[in-house]
Parts: sequence; structure tokens; C-alpha cells
Amino acid sequence: MRRTMPSTTSLACFEATFRHGSVTRAAEELNMTQSAVSRRLMELERQLGKPLFRRIRRKLVPEAAAIQYGKDLGRILSEIEAATTRFIAEGQETGLLTVAVPPTLASRWLIPRLNDFITRHPHIDLNLVSKIRRFDFDEEDIDVSVYLGDGNWPGVHMQPLMADYVVPVCSPDLIGDTRIDSAADLLKFPLIQHATRPLLWNAWFRAQKVETSKAARGPKFEFYSHAVQAATNGIGIALMSDLVVQKEIDAGSLIVPFGNRATFEDDYYFVYPHRMVNSVNAQTFGFWLQQQCAKYLVQNGNVTLTRRSA
Repeated sequence: MRRTMPSTTSLACFEATFRHGSVTRAAEELNMTQSAVSRRLMELERQLGKPLFRRIRRKLVPEAAAIQYGKDLGRILSEIEAATTRFIAEGQETGLLTVAVPPTLASRWLIPRLNDFITRHPHIDLNLVSKIRRFDFDEEDIDVSVYLGDGNWPGVHMQPLMADYVVPVCSPDLIGDTRIDSAADLLKFPLIQHATRPLLWNAWFRAQKVETSKAARGPKFEFYSHAVQAATNGIGIALMSDLVVQKEIDAGSLIVPFGNRATFEDDYYFVYPHRMVNSVNAQTFGFWLQQQCAKYLVQNGNVTLTRRSA
């Protein structure tokens, strides 16, 4: 008997409460009463020997140790749910699946890998549409989404795929003979901004221990592809996902003037609404995505990006 294994019902109550920040909303999702969810949380706290939440101004705030526990349980329960669905519906996949994907991620990372999915699952017809921001599944004719964000998307199921690694890149012609000895030296050049991630440069400079008021200045682009093109044409330095610019780095049209790959607040997630929980097509595609991301991380987790020589 596994003495440290709590009941799945208690774990589900905690994970739902953690995700929603509310016992009421967790009870609604699980089709339980509020008192039943509260009892399960108290039972889990007794078994763990630690409190899970603090109540601050009528709001449930998870304890520090409970934050990672909640994230881990969300991933594990999603995997169990997906595995069960695949087992029950083995061989029943068919029909159309509409997938929302950030356009540059689709063209530079997902589409080159899609032939593997199509070969393995010929009865699922994929329909890819471009989305760079969160949207309402109830108002859009979209089944699932690949999403880059901070994990805050209420009312949906989210399965972590991989972290987003970013790196500064620019045209070698932009730097020329200028010496780049520190992160602060990048401030000598225009910084290309992402309209959807306006604080990314701020986070990068903070991580480099550089205080500046210039991090949010520079030409702004909504699409990653436009930002890549701007950097390639020497307009400025862009802070980009390495999987988006690896091709240009390998070709030498972009270089890394300073710094290493870094992760900040955003990760990639597979996202789907409650109506797709039992969809074989959705769960099959999500499982394939997780496999592809794991393979990519194994192949590129320790990649060394080409940097400008001193």
C-alpha cells in the first residue's frame, strides 16, 4: 500500500481549487458541493501535515510549497485524463480538429513536424488557424490551441508543453565593429519590441542586473515573423524564442551579440475547453504535441547558439 498516496478525489479537489483560486468554482467543475470540496481539502492537509492555502481578504492564496504541488498535480491529472480517453476510444479517431497556433510557431516549428502526425493519424483532418492572444472558445470555432503565456487562462484545461527559451539576436551588420562586453552595451542599439510581450526586454535586463528606462523603447511588431525580419534587416536587436530564430542563426543572418538562452514568465501550453475533454482527436493531438516537445528538448536542451566573436 502506498502510504503517501492521497485519494484521487482529494487531489482533484485541491488541483481544481488551486487552478481556480476558489472552492466554489472547483465544486462547480467537479460537480460536488462546496462543503464536500472543503472536507477533502482538510483531509489532504491532515495527510500532508501542512496547510495548502491561506485566506487573505476572502481570497484563497496557496502556500509557497503548494504552488509547485498544484502545478505538478495539474500536469499529472491531465496526463491521466488524456491517457484514459485514448484507451477508451482507441481506433475511433476521425473528423476535423481546428487548432489555434501562434503564426510564427506554426510556420517555423509545428508545420515542419506535421507530416509525422498526419502519417500516424490519417483520419484526423487538421485545420490550423492563427491566434497570438487568448480567446474565448465559446465564441470561436476552435477546438484546441497551442498557447504561449503565463499559464493564466481561466475556464480551460492546460497541459504544459515546454518552456520558452529566449535569446537576443541581430544582424551582424548592425553591430559592426562595436564591442559588446556587457548586456548594457545592447542599449546602444534600437531594441525591437513585441506588441504581445511588452515587458520581455525589461525582464531580460533585470535578469542581467541592468537598470534601464530604455527597455520598452524601440519599434514594435505584433508578429514574431515581422520582428525576425526587422532584426535580419538590421533595424535593431530582437529578443526571440530560440526555436523561432535557430534557422537564421545557423545561416549566419542573425547572431547572438551577448547573453545565453533564458526563460522568463512564459511557457508553451496545450489548451482545450471542457467540451473537448473526451475528444479523441483533441487528446491524440495533445499527446503527440507533448512527444514532439520532449523530443525537441532532448535534441536542443543543451544547444549552443552561435555568438559574435569578441
